Amino acid sequence: MTAAPAPRSLADQLRLWSEERLAHLLRLRPDLATPPPQDSTQLASRAATRASALRALDRLTLADLAVLHDLVGRGATPRADLEGASASVARLEELALVWEGSDGLRAVTVVAELLARATAPTGAVPEPELVTSDQSPTLVARTAAGAAFDVVRRIEVLLDHWGTHPPGVLRTGGLGVRDLKTAALLLHVDEREAALLVDVAASASLLAPGSVGETECWLPTDAYDAWCRLEAAERWQRVARAWLTSARTPAKVGGKDASGKAVNALAPALVDPHQVDTRTVALHQLAELGPATGLATGTGLPSLVARVRWLRPRRPADQASLVAAAVEEATVLGLVGMGVLSPAGRALLAGDDAAPVLAPLLPEPLDHVLVQGDLTAIAPGPLLPALAARLQQVADIESRGGATVYRFGAGSIRRGLDAGWSAAEIHTFLASVSRTPVPQPLTYLVDDTARTYGTVRVGYAEAFLRSDDEAALAHLVADPKAASLGLRLLAPTVVISTAPIDVLLSRLRELGLAPVVEASDGSVHVARPDALRARTPKAAPSGRDAAREAAQVTAAVAAVRAGDRVASSRGRDVIANTPAGALAALRAAIEGRTSVVIEYLDNHGTRSERIVDPRRVEGGQLTAYDHRSEDERSFAVHRIGSVRPTD
Repeated sequence: MTAAPAPRSLADQLRLWSEERLAHLLRLRPDLATPPPQDSTQLASRAATRASALRALDRLTLADLAVLHDLVGRGATPRADLEGASASVARLEELALVWEGSDGLRAVTVVAELLARATAPTGAVPEPELVTSDQSPTLVARTAAGAAFDVVRRIEVLLDHWGTHPPGVLRTGGLGVRDLKTAALLLHVDEREAALLVDVAASASLLAPGSVGETECWLPTDAYDAWCRLEAAERWQRVARAWLTSARTPAKVGGKDASGKAVNALAPALVDPHQVDTRTVALHQLAELGPATGLATGTGLPSLVARVRWLRPRRPADQASLVAAAVEEATVLGLVGMGVLSPAGRALLAGDDAAPVLAPLLPEPLDHVLVQGDLTAIAPGPLLPALAARLQQVADIESRGGATVYRFGAGSIRRGLDAGWSAAEIHTFLASVSRTPVPQPLTYLVDDTARTYGTVRVGYAEAFLRSDDEAALAHLVADPKAASLGLRLLAPTVVISTAPIDVLLSRLRELGLAPVVEASDGSVHVARPDALRARTPKAAPSGRDAAREAAQVTAAVAAVRAGDRVASSRGRDVIANTPAGALAALRAAIEGRTSVVIEYLDNHGTRSERIVDPRRVEGGQLTAYDHRSEDERSFAVHRIGSVRPTD
């Protein structure tokens, strides 16, 4: 049986590949698949372009680059001479950076040009070892689950607050420094962690810009309400997956950009093209360690930075900071615990459903609290979302942690009355949710607040006060502390003010009164602010990107094979007379180091045929050895009418 002839170029080698191997190449180098190549010649031509080759080189390890430098220096090299680097050779071949002709393996020509400008690795290039320590898998899982629970709870607290008190959007599109500090205080975290939580919420489409009147503000989205109804593990998976696939770099918040300006949270430019790959590569290194082994304290992280540098040596100098931020953020989000990739993080990284893995480790939501005699209520664990929302209408959160402490006060009870509750409803609610008897001091507080609630009524006159308690109004008008309100007694039960109603309400409450707003018909106006929402940003449905990529790869492989069959039916030695065909034929001649005949139209309009040995194609110019002038010269590619092989 006659052996198949050895490939004369990369295009010839691609023709010999199976459809599965071609599809694998297009998945590794997706830029080659769009639009679908006409045939293997055009596919090889794209693979040999500078931009595409640079993207492929960025995926190589230091060992792969060392082998590639060696091949460029040697020229055509028999495969047997590279037996010790078989893994790297296979990697270079599957990326179509190397092809095998009759005289051995050789690098694609453009690769030699690109690597000529870089320092070649010399000697053995061993893979750096990670510095590790053993940990208890149970303790790792519980630690990471605690962090995951805190992330979900803090995002909910923040967005609930911003639903009624939204921060403004900066003209540059980010979040103000003061608003970030306020968010950090609200969540009891530092500003770096607050920036991460805010960014993750936006990446998960739970937060977006929206309009409040004429002002653009950061608001929870419609999707946030649906997110709140999910189980805690599902909510965590949503935000963790958004972080894993986001190119944003919240760790840079607070630093300076290239122009020396401060970097704000949620700024549109806060992205890095290498972020997703760097983060994924770093976490995969942790996944390879196993469930009981993680990075050692202190020395483990530098060793991981060195490993990722070995795996992606062509990345910019800030790669080290991206790796460190990836581990830090993964720890905050609960994907990593004690330097070990958590079970839920491992499932998420593998593309599996991580919620069932995390759910058994999270505390069960409670339907009760413990009301104390010091006007506090203790929630010994997470509360049901509906219960937590109702409790926060009549109590203030005093501290968070393993247990949440709520404190009742006259202001918090008035907030419940403002929301439309009656004193009887507050008593009934407290009795139904407390596992301890409601103490008398709290009962008295509710009754006393309700008794004075609404005794003073504020209306829109700019404004006016009305009360049946004539003595209280007279005392208020005479009070020096109320002088700034411009009060004047019109009648024993009516006082007018020169202060706006919003200012008047807050000042009266500071003076110890409990005013309510009166509507035009004399009824009490409930002043509870409505929760504001922004429209959820459009996002691709889950799995759509993967389906689109698979369809593109399938279509590209089918197009290449169909084009190859057409070329085969008319013979390979055909004239390339289209711009794309001529360019592909020239690149094939460069790789095969063969001569071709070009039909060329010079500056004077003279058409001639030249036998040339193409050297490189760059910037719209073909550099080739011209057999007629016996010298190397340049030809404008757009003036080449056709290309055909020599006899």
